[in-house]
Order: sequence, then structure tokens, then C-alpha cells
Amino acid sequence: GLLKCWGGNSYGQLGLGDTENRGDSPNEMGGDLPFVNLGTGRTAKSIYCGRYHTCAILDDDSLKCWGDAQFGALGNGDKSNNIGDMAGEMGDSLPTVDLGTGRTAMAVAAGQDFTCALLDNGDVKCWGKNDLGQLGQGDTTDRAVPQLVDLGDVTATAIFSAPSADHTCAFLEAGSIKCWGNNEYGQLGYGNTNHRGDASGE
Repeated sequence: GLLKCWGGNSYGQLGLGDTENRGDSPNEMGGDLPFVNLGTGRTAKSIYCGRYHTCAILDDDSLKCWGDAQFGALGNGDKSNNIGDMAGEMGDSLPTVDLGTGRTAMAVAAGQDFTCALLDNGDVKCWGKNDLGQLGQGDTTDRAVPQLVDLGDVTATAIFSAPSADHTCAFLEAGSIKCWGNNEYGQLGYGNTNHRGDASGE
């Protein structure tokens, strides 16, 4: 359950307290690659990589995110202070994402500057960049804290996005799929190129 990250690190997305890339020079991998400090006694159950931020569901089902805070993608209410790029920001100092009273994360979809979480009750909450409706709020206002997505009278069992994507899809309990956000190339699967979630009533 210990976590190691490598690659580009310009925003602290590796969670190592600096902005140095790892894996591009000799003696950076193996025993030379430090573990990500998730907090005292904490281990990771799963990890999700967005474009410049990383999130991990921990052994207690809490969620922590670090890296690029632009647009509020880390879900901690801050849109300007990156986390993981300086010493003392990880471990016990890294806050958990507040998903609501008693709520925990089952899965995460980390996209381009935004994040969505599937909660233990089947709800989906999203935060971060929202210029194309990728948060599913019926507007284009960025959010720095988790917001509930109205999926209708259904619950989700899985969610999906990609580091370079501006849209999210949710697999629903009935076996159907709903998608929202950027639809420039028809990626939402609705037979048109209209974005979903960027205006009311969608």
C-alpha cells in the first residue's frame, strides 16, 4: 500500500516536496525513489492521475489530492497554491477532500484540471475547471470544493475520465451510461457536438 510516483513534476504532482522530475536521470528510481508521504499510518488503495495533479484513495477510504491547484482541481477550496512542490506539504499536513458528512470515495475520475469522485452512496461529486460543463453543474463556473452532480433518479457504480479529457462518463446501476462536459468531437456519444452540463436543464 505504499506509493511511489515518477515522471514530470513541474507542479509537485509526484508529491515529493519539490518540482524535480524523476526517472529521467540515473540513480532516481529503485531505492533512490522516495515514497509519497500520505500521512501517519496511511497507505493507498488506489491512485488516479490527472493532467498535472494526482489523487489517492487511502486505506480509510478518505481522499487526498496534490499537484496543480489551478481552477481548484485539488478540492481543498484553494485555486492558487500547489501542493507537493515544497517541503512540509504532504503527509499529515495534506488535507483530505471534504466529500460531505460520512461520505467516502469509491473511485475517482481525474481529468484535465478537474476531478470527480464516486461516493459510497452512489453519488458523484466534481470540482475544478468547468469552462465546458465538465463539473455537471449547469454553468461554466470553476469550483474549488466538491459539488454534487445531478444524474437523475439513478446512482453510479463507476466513473471514468482521462488526464487530457474535459468530460466524464458515469456507469449507472441500471447498466446505462451518462456523460457530460466537452463534446467537441462527439465524445459524449449523443449524436451531436453540444457540450452537456454547461447550461441549465441539461
